[in-house]
Amino acid sequence: MHDVIDSTVGDGLKSLLDERALASEHLSDADLRVLRATMDDARARRLEPQDIESTFKDAFARLGGRIAKRAQGRHEITHVPQHVRSAGDGPIATAYDHVTFDLGRVRPDDRAHTDLLAPGHPLHDAVMAETIRNLGNALNRGTVLLSAALDAPHLLVGVVEEVVDGTGDSVARRFSYAYVDSRGTVHPAGPAPYLDCAAAPDGAATGVVRGLPWLADAESRATSWIITNRLPDYLADVQPRRLAELTRTRELVTRRLTSERERLLLDAATASGKERRGEKPRESSESLLRKAAELDVRLRKRIELLDRQQRMSTKPPRILTAALVLSPSDLPARE
Repeated sequence: MHDVIDSTVGDGLKSLLDERALASEHLSDADLRVLRATMDDARARRLEPQDIESTFKDAFARLGGRIAKRAQGRHEITHVPQHVRSAGDGPIATAYDHVTFDLGRVRPDDRAHTDLLAPGHPLHDAVMAETIRNLGNALNRGTVLLSAALDAPHLLVGVVEEVVDGTGDSVARRFSYAYVDSRGTVHPAGPAPYLDCAAAPDGAATGVVRGLPWLADAESRATSWIITNRLPDYLADVQPRRLAELTRTRELVTRRLTSERERLLLDAATASGKERRGEKPRESSESLLRKAAELDVRLRKRIELLDRQQRMSTKPPRILTAALVLSPSDLPARE
């Protein structure tokens, strides 16, 4: 066990693993710039702990749950309603002694187990699912917001952009925003434009909305603009990376299945020779030839699937929600 038979047995192992890996660790300067831009955009889009906390608390209270704040950024949930527990896909307790919305508050060596309430936690997802089920129509109706960054009314639309392959499976998906003004001009609204907005006073914007006839076709203008200006760039960004993965997969699958088929054919020839001499092989030549034929069919189907996966296109954008964003000067003066 302790004798070194060949100290060079591991030489070349890393290069072999790199050769057969589906992904590469080497990035060009252009790839690094794209990666940095993607990470910056992801940081802007990611949910902050305080946003998750406020949203969950409001939704949970609306559903009849009870949550109380404790020390050190932690909370205690004393009651989870039955209908919320029934809506979850995973196990949900009736109460939680320690929960937090901040990953930094979760310590592995903590004796008191602390649940991180965030997307992916069964309770969080059940509360969001129930809220959407009860109030999802509000997304279709839209709302009215105020923003000091605008000097005229704009329609803010939230859109799902998606790239699919020839099998219909989703390759990439993102949520984006766009503004439409009274002239029908559309421009990007950034990753989180709602952060600069506040809710408009109840009833104050009703008259303003009635006086904006351009709202009738604003969503269709936004859809047309996204199809022309955003989806082609999104496809051009996603397609090269996905094609590189599929090309590498095709090479490895073809090499592996072809090698295995050739081995089976060689074994079948050897078995056939033994059978002619009256010897009994470990496996009959007929069985080996059948397995080789099955590998041919398997390889052909896999190549056909990869061909379909390489044919990528964008789906029509789906507007999930919209909001009329006014400037404070657009509201009628109070008497």
